[in-house]
Amino acid sequence: MSKVSIRTRPKKDGVMASIFLEFSPPLTDPTGLPVRYEFLDLEKYIKPANHIQKNLNSTVDEIAEGIRCERYLKYVHKNYDWVAKNNPNGDFLDYFDKNSINRGIKFKCSLSYFSRFCEHECKFKNITVSYCEQFKNYLLNTKGLHRKQKLSNNSAASYFNAFMSIVQLAQSDGIIRTDIFSKVSRIVWSHDTNKEYLNPKEIKRIKRADFPEHPDLKRAVLFSIYTGLRRADILNLDWKDICICGEKSYMKIIISKTQTPVTLPLSSIAIEFLGKPKQSGSVFENLSISIIHKWLPVLMRKAKITKHITFHCFRHTFAMQLLETGADIYTIATLLGHKSVTSTQVYARMSPEEAREAVLKLI
Repeated sequence: MSKVSIRTRPKKDGVMASIFLEFSPPLTDPTGLPVRYEFLDLEKYIKPANHIQKNLNSTVDEIAEGIRCERYLKYVHKNYDWVAKNNPNGDFLDYFDKNSINRGIKFKCSLSYFSRFCEHECKFKNITVSYCEQFKNYLLNTKGLHRKQKLSNNSAASYFNAFMSIVQLAQSDGIIRTDIFSKVSRIVWSHDTNKEYLNPKEIKRIKRADFPEHPDLKRAVLFSIYTGLRRADILNLDWKDICICGEKSYMKIIISKTQTPVTLPLSSIAIEFLGKPKQSGSVFENLSISIIHKWLPVLMRKAKITKHITFHCFRHTFAMQLLETGADIYTIATLLGHKSVTSTQVYARMSPEEAREAVLKLI
């Protein structure tokens, strides 16, 4: 017969006792190891000396009994979901995955790099200061997931910060019992990166380029140049996200990188590259990552552009155009959908009218 019993163990001070549960027979956790005890984050007075201590013991007993009843119901139905969470032998990768949902592409990429680093197997007990430092060095020296080039310093910093926030969460949940988060140094961000962007003459050459192979790619490039949208947001853009209403036209999207909802104004020149309006469906329906990788260099060659241009360069181009129109850094940060301005370390908001005015100057 299955039993879950409340047990106590005196602490070294001889005053308090820790409370734990005993499972008989032992259950088996998701890693295949037997689990007989679960220590609760509760303690009581061994010999209560007054009514306050007695009342405290009564409250603790009630809490412990509530946990015992909950565990018993799950125990008899072989639902051991709480075991993995509190077991140092539990799966850290699974925990990382579940806590990365709806937290943006940065966390997804961080999880992918860490999974590759640990060869798809990592338990909570493996997470130490030394192990975190090894992962940091790995990020600083590894190649990108889908490219031959070395991962950039700032990308490595971003992914490592995401990883460490998961470590911090595991500490808060009581799974990792040592303070690792404060003992591991972060990757220093580089603020002098050389970002390629297009000048007005190069933009005109793209517009004039004969590119019948993938017209949606050409439209997407020019739309990004005049909106600053990232590649992922271009690919996710749906007609239902767009409202075309003269000078007050806008798009309402959720930024894929940060999962932040934003409303961004659309200039008339950006609207030109949207194509024929529809009620719903992908704006750039014949576009994919593989098409971009294969055909963007072809488009650049046809436009006689010799710079090393990636899709992200069009976002930099948008920002540079805004700077040249006299827009301040806070305006640019808002239009790019940034939560903060890396170069200034300042977060700022602006009114929709100010944002619209800055974009309309690009016409």
